[in-house]
Amino acid sequence: MLSLLVVCALVASVLSNSEPQREVILFDKADGDNDGQLSRAELDNIFLAFDVNHDREVTNSEFENDWTVLYNLGAPLEARTLFIKADTNDDGHITDADLPQIFTFFDTNKDASISLDEFLTQWGELKNAPVDSIIVPVATTPSPEPPTSSHTH
Repeated sequence: MLSLLVVCALVASVLSNSEPQREVILFDKADGDNDGQLSRAELDNIFLAFDVNHDREVTNSEFENDWTVLYNLGAPLEARTLFIKADTNDDGHITDADLPQIFTFFDTNKDASISLDEFLTQWGELKNAPVDSIIVPVATTPSPEPPTSSHTH
Protein backbone atom coordinates (compact mmCIF):
# COMPACT_ATOMS: atom_id res chain seq x y z
CA MET A 1 0.00 0.00 0.00
CA LEU A 2 2.81 2.40 0.88
CA SER A 3 4.56 1.67 -2.43
CA LEU A 4 1.34 2.48 -4.30
CA LEU A 5 1.18 5.86 -2.55
CA VAL A 6 4.80 6.56 -3.44
CA VAL A 7 4.16 5.70 -7.11
CA CYS A 8 1.03 7.89 -7.17
CA ALA A 9 2.95 10.77 -5.61
CA LEU A 10 5.76 10.36 -8.15
CA VAL A 11 3.33 10.31 -11.10
CA ALA A 12 1.55 13.39 -9.75
CA SER A 13 4.88 15.15 -9.39
CA VAL A 14 5.94 14.32 -12.95
CA LEU A 15 2.59 15.39 -14.37
CA SER A 16 2.61 18.69 -12.49
CA ASN A 17 6.17 19.40 -13.65
CA SER A 18 5.44 18.47 -17.26
CA GLU A 19 3.10 21.43 -17.73
CA PRO A 20 4.94 24.04 -19.82
CA GLN A 21 6.43 26.85 -17.80
CA ARG A 22 5.01 30.27 -18.55
CA GLU A 23 8.52 31.44 -19.48
CA VAL A 24 8.73 28.73 -22.17
CA ILE A 25 5.31 29.74 -23.47
CA LEU A 26 6.42 33.39 -23.57
CA PHE A 27 9.61 32.41 -25.45
CA ASP A 28 7.65 30.31 -27.95
CA LYS A 29 5.13 33.11 -28.57
CA ALA A 30 7.95 35.62 -29.11
CA ASP A 31 9.83 33.30 -31.49
CA GLY A 32 7.91 34.49 -34.54
CA ASP A 33 9.91 32.52 -37.10
CA ASN A 34 9.97 29.37 -34.93
CA ASP A 35 13.73 28.91 -35.27
CA GLY A 36 14.27 28.26 -31.55
CA GLN A 37 16.15 31.56 -31.14
CA LEU A 38 15.01 35.08 -30.34
CA SER A 39 16.32 37.84 -32.55
CA ARG A 40 16.70 41.37 -31.24
CA ALA A 41 13.36 42.33 -32.83
CA GLU A 42 11.59 39.32 -31.32
CA LEU A 43 12.89 40.13 -27.81
CA ASP A 44 11.97 43.81 -28.27
CA ASN A 45 8.43 42.72 -29.10
CA ILE A 46 8.11 40.96 -25.73
CA PHE A 47 8.61 44.24 -23.90
CA LEU A 48 6.71 46.41 -26.38
CA ALA A 49 3.69 44.11 -26.05
CA PHE A 50 3.15 45.78 -22.66
CA ASP A 51 2.85 49.22 -24.33
CA VAL A 52 -0.91 49.63 -23.98
CA ASN A 53 -1.19 53.06 -25.60
CA HIS A 54 1.41 52.30 -28.33
CA ASP A 55 3.60 55.33 -27.61
CA ARG A 56 6.74 53.12 -27.53
CA GLU A 57 7.11 53.82 -23.80
CA VAL A 58 6.12 51.12 -21.35
CA THR A 59 5.26 52.61 -17.97
CA ASN A 60 5.48 50.70 -14.71
CA SER A 61 1.69 50.66 -14.40
CA GLU A 62 1.24 49.35 -17.97
CA PHE A 63 3.83 46.66 -17.35
CA GLU A 64 2.56 45.57 -13.95
CA ASN A 65 -1.10 45.50 -15.00
CA ASP A 66 -0.44 43.50 -18.16
CA TRP A 67 1.99 41.20 -16.35
CA THR A 68 -0.46 40.29 -13.60
CA VAL A 69 -3.88 40.68 -15.23
CA LEU A 70 -3.73 40.47 -19.02
CA TYR A 71 -0.96 37.89 -19.48
CA ASN A 72 -1.11 36.31 -15.98
CA LEU A 73 2.68 35.89 -15.91
CA GLY A 74 3.20 36.23 -12.18
CA ALA A 75 2.95 38.33 -9.07
CA PRO A 76 3.17 42.14 -8.90
CA LEU A 77 6.55 41.90 -7.13
CA GLU A 78 7.98 39.94 -10.07
CA ALA A 79 6.59 42.56 -12.45
CA ARG A 80 8.14 45.44 -10.48
CA THR A 81 11.49 43.65 -10.24
CA LEU A 82 11.60 42.93 -13.95
CA PHE A 83 10.46 46.45 -14.85
CA ILE A 84 13.14 48.08 -12.71
CA LYS A 85 15.83 45.86 -14.20
CA ALA A 86 14.55 46.38 -17.76
CA ASP A 87 14.51 50.16 -17.31
CA THR A 88 18.26 50.27 -17.83
CA ASN A 89 18.55 54.06 -17.96
CA ASP A 90 16.33 54.57 -14.89
CA ASP A 91 13.99 57.04 -16.57
CA GLY A 92 10.81 55.32 -15.36
CA HIS A 93 9.92 53.82 -18.76
CA ILE A 94 11.01 50.91 -20.90
CA THR A 95 11.76 52.49 -24.27
CA ASP A 96 13.82 51.88 -27.39
CA ALA A 97 16.80 53.23 -25.43
CA ASP A 98 16.59 50.30 -22.98
CA LEU A 99 16.12 47.51 -25.50
CA PRO A 100 19.77 47.03 -26.60
CA GLN A 101 20.87 46.54 -22.98
CA ILE A 102 18.02 44.10 -22.36
CA PHE A 103 19.08 42.08 -25.39
CA THR A 104 22.72 42.08 -24.23
CA PHE A 105 21.62 40.83 -20.80
CA PHE A 106 19.81 37.84 -22.31
CA ASP A 107 22.38 37.07 -25.04
CA THR A 108 24.96 35.63 -22.66
CA ASN A 109 27.13 33.99 -25.34
CA LYS A 110 27.07 37.14 -27.52
CA ASP A 111 26.03 35.35 -30.73
CA ALA A 112 23.33 37.92 -31.64
CA SER A 113 20.47 35.55 -30.79
CA ILE A 114 18.92 34.22 -27.60
CA SER A 115 18.40 30.50 -27.13
CA LEU A 116 15.74 29.06 -24.87
CA ASP A 117 18.47 28.10 -22.36
CA GLU A 118 19.83 31.65 -22.27
CA PHE A 119 16.32 33.05 -21.93
CA LEU A 120 15.38 30.73 -19.06
CA THR A 121 18.68 31.24 -17.23
CA GLN A 122 18.52 35.02 -17.41
CA TRP A 123 14.78 35.08 -16.70
CA GLY A 124 15.49 33.10 -13.54
CA GLU A 125 18.12 35.63 -12.50
CA LEU A 126 15.64 38.47 -12.95
CA LYS A 127 12.85 36.63 -11.20
CA ASN A 128 15.01 35.63 -8.25
CA ALA A 129 16.48 39.07 -7.70
CA PRO A 130 16.54 39.92 -4.01
CA VAL A 131 13.69 42.13 -2.87
CA ASP A 132 16.13 44.65 -1.41
CA SER A 133 17.48 45.29 -4.91
CA ILE A 134 14.20 46.94 -5.83
CA ILE A 135 14.59 50.68 -5.72
CA VAL A 136 11.38 52.63 -5.91
CA PRO A 137 11.96 56.27 -6.79
CA VAL A 138 10.29 58.64 -4.40
CA ALA A 139 9.30 62.08 -5.61
CA THR A 140 10.83 64.74 -3.42
CA THR A 141 10.74 68.48 -3.52
CA PRO A 142 14.09 70.19 -3.42
CA SER A 143 15.05 71.92 -0.19
CA PRO A 144 15.05 75.66 -0.37
CA GLU A 145 18.45 77.21 -0.84
CA PRO A 146 19.87 78.69 2.34
CA PRO A 147 19.86 82.47 2.28
CA THR A 148 23.16 83.99 1.27
CA SER A 149 24.38 87.16 2.77
CA SER A 150 25.28 89.79 0.26
CA HIS A 151 27.29 92.19 2.33
CA THR A 152 29.30 94.79 0.49
CA HIS A 153 32.46 95.92 2.06
